[in-house]
Amino acid sequence: MATTTLSGMDSLNCPFTIIDETIKERPAGEVLSRWSDANIGHPAIIIRPNTEDHIVSAIHFARQNGLSLLPASGGHGAFVSIDSQTAYLDLKAFKSIQLDKSTGTVRVGAGTTTGEFVEILAAEGYYTPVPNSDAVSVIGAILGGGNSAQNGQHGFMVDSTISLGVITAEGKHREVSSSSTGDELALYHALCGAGHGLGVITSATIKIYPLANLHLSDGKIWTRTLVFPPPALDLVADVFSAFQPTDGRLSFSVTFARSPPGTPAAGKPVIVMSATFYGPSSAAREAAPLLFDEALVQRAVKADTVMVPCADANKGLAKVDVHGGFKSITSARLHAVPADYIREVFKLWVDITDALPDAGRSVVVLTKFDTSVMQDNGREEAHAGKFLEARDRGVTVMVPAWAVTTESYERMMESVDAFMEVVRRGQAGKVWSFPNGMKVRADLGELFGGERVAELKRLKGLFDPEGVFWSPYV
Repeated sequence: MATTTLSGMDSLNCPFTIIDETIKERPAGEVLSRWSDANIGHPAIIIRPNTEDHIVSAIHFARQNGLSLLPASGGHGAFVSIDSQTAYLDLKAFKSIQLDKSTGTVRVGAGTTTGEFVEILAAEGYYTPVPNSDAVSVIGAILGGGNSAQNGQHGFMVDSTISLGVITAEGKHREVSSSSTGDELALYHALCGAGHGLGVITSATIKIYPLANLHLSDGKIWTRTLVFPPPALDLVADVFSAFQPTDGRLSFSVTFARSPPGTPAAGKPVIVMSATFYGPSSAAREAAPLLFDEALVQRAVKADTVMVPCADANKGLAKVDVHGGFKSITSARLHAVPADYIREVFKLWVDITDALPDAGRSVVVLTKFDTSVMQDNGREEAHAGKFLEARDRGVTVMVPAWAVTTESYERMMESVDAFMEVVRRGQAGKVWSFPNGMKVRADLGELFGGERVAELKRLKGLFDPEGVFWSPYV
């Protein structure tokens, strides 16, 4: 749509930028900074609201001009696509954190990032499950389910989400929660896991937990990391495949990565086995004794146990938070991954990253956690209706692909599909992914069951009948 056809701009009582021909001379990634440049073009307009009234005006403006309104703040949704029909609603001004110790809750605004959130909670002696990136939006994480290192302890983030403030397409603010009824209760359930595209979520009330209850040693999180060269693959694959976490406080992972610049094996493939434990150090060793097994440790080129301040839990991953480049995240939720499949994926990953050096920052991450709490949550009335599937699957495979050129990105994504075919091979039951770990134009049937797909379409038709909001689903 040519910018000259936009009308009603005088109704936008907040900052905005019309993307004219002069601006279009700049790369889209410079005009609109996002984690990934893949599938990102120039929007028609960038709107920066400061109040809910501004959001209502933006909704009316998008409808009037036939634009698709895309709410955003962290800019890390790799499944998002943007083009000349997009009205980009930048919610960074909605940055707020209101702690209520008397109720054990926190109200967080849509512009708040995980890093800001964790830092304030930790300073006040609290925590709640968050993603493993300080740069993502807290609200955005919830809308896709909210995978975290504490899945085994509290469930996904949606299980700690009490209520959500949302502005729907008719410009009405609604506060929805498990106490809502009728269609508003149905909307709350869908927002908790399938929330992209149903409205503008301005805030959320989330349950918080005292750090003191974790009995952390020296008030810090226990972490253990072992780094292995490729010849140790057989042993690492066997150990990961066989290990079954039984303590919800433990998150256990294996990552395929290339050693970063400045290290002795810079650019070479390495295998990283790591664990995070939200409890005392003595209990951590009991929960994961294999990480101290002499036969395993002797094969590692590096073995460290590090105590990490709670506010710094994600700091080690800051390098992957940078904006730009062609990126995507693809995921699978599984019951198990046989050791042979792990070895097969490693070989495929080495081959493609050898062939595409500019895609060498692409990694494969396999994570295990105990699902007992997540399954128990799913049986409770407050959580049963939330759009979180596969609560019994304790293995997550995530492949963040990262390339410098579009050509390498496209080839890398072909290989990612091959990785997923391998790890999903022979899985009992349905193939599952989760929304914030989906690629562009993901199969809706991999995200939600048939009844929930139908319900999601019904709610879209009810709350956004004209399709004002961009949606990855319908």
